[in-house]
Amino acid sequence: MLTKDLLRFQLRDGRIVPTLLKATPSHLALASSLIAHWNDGVGKRLGELEDAAVPLLHESRAMVVARGLQKLLVDRCRFVDAASTEHLRREALLASAAALGAPAADADAHRAAIAEGLGLESAALAERLYGDLPDQAVLEAGPDITAEDLLAQYNLALCQGLLTHASELRITVHDAATGLRRKLLKALRWRRLLARIAGDDGGTLDLVVSGPGSVLDQATRYGLQLALFLPALACAKRWSAAATVRVPRVGGGGAVLTLDHTLGLPGDTAFLGHVPDELRDLARAIAAACPEWTLDDAHLLPLPDGEIVVPDLQLRADGVTWRIELFHRWHGSALARRLTQLGRGQAPGLLLGVDRALAKTTTVAPLLADPVFATRGFLFSDLPTPRGLREMVARAAGGATAASG
Repeated sequence: MLTKDLLRFQLRDGRIVPTLLKATPSHLALASSLIAHWNDGVGKRLGELEDAAVPLLHESRAMVVARGLQKLLVDRCRFVDAASTEHLRREALLASAAALGAPAADADAHRAAIAEGLGLESAALAERLYGDLPDQAVLEAGPDITAEDLLAQYNLALCQGLLTHASELRITVHDAATGLRRKLLKALRWRRLLARIAGDDGGTLDLVVSGPGSVLDQATRYGLQLALFLPALACAKRWSAAATVRVPRVGGGGAVLTLDHTLGLPGDTAFLGHVPDELRDLARAIAAACPEWTLDDAHLLPLPDGEIVVPDLQLRADGVTWRIELFHRWHGSALARRLTQLGRGQAPGLLLGVDRALAKTTTVAPLLADPVFATRGFLFSDLPTPRGLREMVARAAGGATAASG
């Protein structure tokens, strides 16, 4: 996505309007030139390729556009990092310091003496001394993308960059058939985004995602996850979103960003089927430690008040199905509501996991004294452990048996 210095937008009556690129001949020509430059640079170093691209960047009437396009292309390139020269650098600097006790006639003679002591030519030492810096990485594969797709990706990256400054995101998906609904909500959870979710039988899905503005200590990380959800949302045919954004570069005042399917933002269908490595590892660990359990694909859990819970895990133990919802560091605002719902007897098979970092906060710590949490909640660090889950399930099962008795 685009960084703050590359964002182009206008402010109109309290709204923030991204300056999207159209597929004009000039934009297509610029995109094609940059794509060709980076594809033709295989085998060259990043630094020299960036220097050689400067004249191409100046062909654009808006330098910030050209720089944005180039950033997206470099992100798509594959580089081979140069071998570490830390040992050589250390030896050279130690030898140089020692040689200063009897200085050579001039700097060139000093460098030549150090190089000779290391068994190198002076020019070779100068080239290799800092040969492991980022700009020395060698391009192995260029960007595989067309000019038209690059412009579309630019528009997506621009909107994503603005979303990293959002304090709240309200989404409506008008064609959320069952399959798409489950995939979108799983993508939401895999990004560790917590939303208030409601839907109807007609396929409409409404989400309110609390953004980083309400968790300022985690703003950068949460904002990134919020922006990374946009390609998944764009997979829907009919959708709209409105975000309250702290406007970059103009004092941080709030403005409303509206996005929808008419903008033609490209979706990422591959991500809808993605399972993060950490969840795969957790599933394997649970299966190994608790072979008597059955791990299932977590099903959505509708509540009587119309809200939909998206569990992170679902397991079956001793004939009972348990759904587990995890509350991470920025999810404190929803925990009180969920405890109240469980206290009313809603979602009897739902268990709540709370990250220990969240549990220490002044707003969440008192909630853990709720009797509901004693039987339906547990603490974890980053991700639950099989042992912690086993203890939680045993406690919840015992509580359910006592309640029924």
